Amino acid sequence: MTMDEIQRMQDNLLLIRRAVGWSAEEFGNQIGVTRQTINNIENGRNKLTKTQYIAMRSVLDAEIARCPEETDMLRTMLDVFVDHPDKYKEEDRNSLLDKANLVTPSILAGTASRKAVSKEWMQAATGLGIAAAVAGGPMGVVGGLMGAWLMKVVSGTDRKDKKG
Repeated sequence: MTMDEIQRMQDNLLLIRRAVGWSAEEFGNQIGVTRQTINNIENGRNKLTKTQYIAMRSVLDAEIARCPEETDMLRTMLDVFVDHPDKYKEEDRNSLLDKANLVTPSILAGTASRKAVSKEWMQAATGLGIAAAVAGGPMGVVGGLMGAWLMKVVSGTDRKDKKG
């Protein structure tokens, strides 16, 4: 995990939270912070910390594992906008970002189901060839994504030799 990844998560946090369908209060409760903390992170008033990033990724990955049929869009958003944006053309990322900004508010508002919005958005991603880049079995992909970001955290941790 790099500071760039943490910044990309912060830059896309509102969109990611909307894709899950959680209010700022619900997301905050999931990771142990207040609604105001989530709002401040989304608005750039507070910097997303490494600990908060790890907590967010953990609850998002758990949600993907719990509801794989409803969270294809979320899984793909994390890959395209946070984890591996360099694998995708800027034009394709911008197209998906525009589409996501149009459709995700309906999840939070309750006017469309997360599954329906995810399916519609994934059709746009598939049209761009993006869905194929992150496709795979639900648990295989989730396990792989969870393992990838978690391995970055573990391998990036300074270890000091303990004597005694």
